[in-house]
Amino acid sequence: MSQSTSTSILVVGATGTQGGAVVDALLDSDDEFDVHGLTRHPRSDAAEQLADRGVTVDEGNLEAKDSLEPIVDDVDAVFGVTNFYEAGYEGEVREGTNLAEVAADVGVDQYVFSSVGGAERGTGIPHFDSKYEIEERIRELDLPATVVRPVFFMQNFDAQRESIENGTLSLALKEGVSLQMVDVDSIGAFVARAFENPDRYRGEAFELASDEHTLEIAAAVFSAVLDRDVEANHLSIEDVREQMGEESATMFEWFNDHGYEADIDDLRGSHDVDFTQLDAYLRRENWG
Repeated sequence: MSQSTSTSILVVGATGTQGGAVVDALLDSDDEFDVHGLTRHPRSDAAEQLADRGVTVDEGNLEAKDSLEPIVDDVDAVFGVTNFYEAGYEGEVREGTNLAEVAADVGVDQYVFSSVGGAERGTGIPHFDSKYEIEERIRELDLPATVVRPVFFMQNFDAQRESIENGTLSLALKEGVSLQMVDVDSIGAFVARAFENPDRYRGEAFELASDEHTLEIAAAVFSAVLDRDVEANHLSIEDVREQMGEESATMFEWFNDHGYEADIDDLRGSHDVDFTQLDAYLRRENWG
């Protein structure tokens, strides 16, 4: 374990979307954490930028369990995130399990794992179920863990930015069905609160969302920010299946039939986090 007087935290995927948001929040914290970032590409521009900001960049691969031990043994706490779309179902479970088992072996003081909203509710969505398998292993290991379960990322709208700016917002949501969403920066801020207050957050799981809209209301938000008309286009599940595959089709079926269940009001009232609403997120990201 770290001999530093400040709490040292290893952030997995530090050059990625979620890991990067966690790094930002930890560096901004008044607790002055000693931040380490795990990446497979330590000489990338993104990794070098982290080093320039004072992050200790560690080269590692979640597939190589033996290589993780000295890295994890050098810190007090770990933030873990896995990527189904890179590793596949079995690969994601293996990578998440490897990290959790190493953390248990060396005896970290705190472990925060990023799962997904609804993972514990038997969704049948492969990239939800894989993360829940990792959650179950974390519990079996009796790690001093906090699980965060983020919902649909606001950052996902970037993939159809050109279409939205041209006047069409498309999702496979039925009329009247609302979708919870979250800004990745809000996830990072929440994780930082968990590391700042370990006794409060250990042993807990939190579904994280910062806003909720039907497709029509979301289109109206985009219209207001962009100052132009944006129409809601309700794709069919078959459209999604043809364009994005079975995995995404299954997910949108679940969105329509069940959906996320974060208590947004409670999150805002109980945690010192600015859970960013969609309009504020869009303005911050210069959509307007």
